[in-house]
Amino acid sequence: MIKNINFPISSNAEQNNNQIETESSIVIIGANGSGKSRLGSWFEFKSEVAKNVHRISAQKSLTMPNSVSPVSLDKAKAQLYYGYYNDNSTNTYKDYYDHKIGQRWRSNPETFLLNDYDKLLVYLYSDNYEEVLRYKQESEKSSTRIEPPVTKLDKIKNIWESLLPKRELIIESGSVKTRRKGSDESYFASSMSDGERVIFYLIGECLCAPENGIIVIDEPELHLHHSLHQKLWTAIENDRSDCLFIYLTHDLEFASTKLDAVKICLNEYDGSEFDWFEIPKNVDIPEDLYLEVLGSRNKVLFIEGTSGSHDVELYSLIYPEFTIKPLGASETVIECVKSFNKLSELHYNVSYGIVDRDYKNDDHIIGIQKHQVYVPEFAEVENIFLLEEVLLAVSSQLCLPDSANLINQIKDWVISEFDRFKEKYATDLTSYTINLALNGFDGRANTKEQLSNKYNDLKTKIDIDDIYNSALNEAEDLIRGKKYQEILMKFNHKGIVNQVGKFFEIKPSAYVKKVKDIIHRGNTSILDEMKNHLPKLENA
Repeated sequence: MIKNINFPISSNAEQNNNQIETESSIVIIGANGSGKSRLGSWFEFKSEVAKNVHRISAQKSLTMPNSVSPVSLDKAKAQLYYGYYNDNSTNTYKDYYDHKIGQRWRSNPETFLLNDYDKLLVYLYSDNYEEVLRYKQESEKSSTRIEPPVTKLDKIKNIWESLLPKRELIIESGSVKTRRKGSDESYFASSMSDGERVIFYLIGECLCAPENGIIVIDEPELHLHHSLHQKLWTAIENDRSDCLFIYLTHDLEFASTKLDAVKICLNEYDGSEFDWFEIPKNVDIPEDLYLEVLGSRNKVLFIEGTSGSHDVELYSLIYPEFTIKPLGASETVIECVKSFNKLSELHYNVSYGIVDRDYKNDDHIIGIQKHQVYVPEFAEVENIFLLEEVLLAVSSQLCLPDSANLINQIKDWVISEFDRFKEKYATDLTSYTINLALNGFDGRANTKEQLSNKYNDLKTKIDIDDIYNSALNEAEDLIRGKKYQEILMKFNHKGIVNQVGKFFEIKPSAYVKKVKDIIHRGNTSILDEMKNHLPKLENA
């Protein structure tokens, strides 16, 4: 069922429609201090649907009474919804609603510590009493067997136990108890853990919300293990399919579990206006990644590699003002930067990318720079540890004699390794060039003849012998001229840096760790040298 709800007008110029349409729920994502609680309060007191809103505050007491007594259902409902009931009142909606902000929220709807666990239990037991009484009366009148009702307390028990399979809820006449499955020893639910009590509370509040209402939940993940989020809210939403759920959260993992929900990013509240926008569903990057970037207050730098790789640690040190996000392949980095920056008018965040040079030619490098994706001055990030200045700094730190001679030995060895792998270098560059040409093939044609002509033109342009020989000759020129820095720009061999340690009389593979240790101990000169060979990100 499609539901529509109006939001407050957004100060974000790109969000020109304040009506949100959803077939599921709505998740509002915002950092701490962005105004989530105030937006929740706006729905409850200023929106067009305020009378249908039941809001569950992030600031709530989990003190659970040991026992309660049922009252009339109208009284229990009014006390839970509005914090107020008057036996002498005409009991109209307006009579109650006028007292809601003062009685339920003590005139501080955004910050008051909501303390209504006792009212929730009174409502549940009053409802349970009414249902059982109605069942008894109908059974006495009926000549056939009538199925007993499934009350709200029954539903809470079923959902709660499905989430906590090692526990059992015991519903007694005026109290709730719990015990371990298979145990005879029970204890009052007031002694349950915060997580156990909050699960009961959230299920109860949602099941008791008005029919066809709007349930606003501030920080739905609070006190809950991440593994329970999806199961809990799926179960509750299934039971209350008549209601629209609006979640207010800063937890990106929670937001990403709400697969079908409309996502809203709340940038800020300036005291009079909310700055929010609907997150497009056609973003060309994974939603969980997009949400993570939106949640960052820093500029974002997408890089190749994986979490825990050299790339991440190194770029974190060199670009401390950025959130570093590894994405694996260079193509993924390029596409994510392009897609994210297309939407920069909405979220104000700026993203950049750094990818390995590999075998990219100058035209390719210039082309991706237009999208704020850059390449360093070496084939791959590992080569930064082979810079002459870095080698010299490590030698000096280790107090090795005749550093100049040692560095020359290392450089000669790297050059000899490039010489040994020069045919592979030429082959790999040729393969890369062919793949690039094939990926850029324009297959649009109206006839088979046109397509055949385009294909033949492409084959003519791909001269494997010419590409290979040109690359090999270039490599041999660099080797003869001992052009060490240019070789680092061409030599694509991740394993070579793991052999350098032998020149420093340390374990060969320990060299990179040694460099990082020196940097962490405060040797900023190495970082400065590395920065000289990395993109400046001028617009950052």
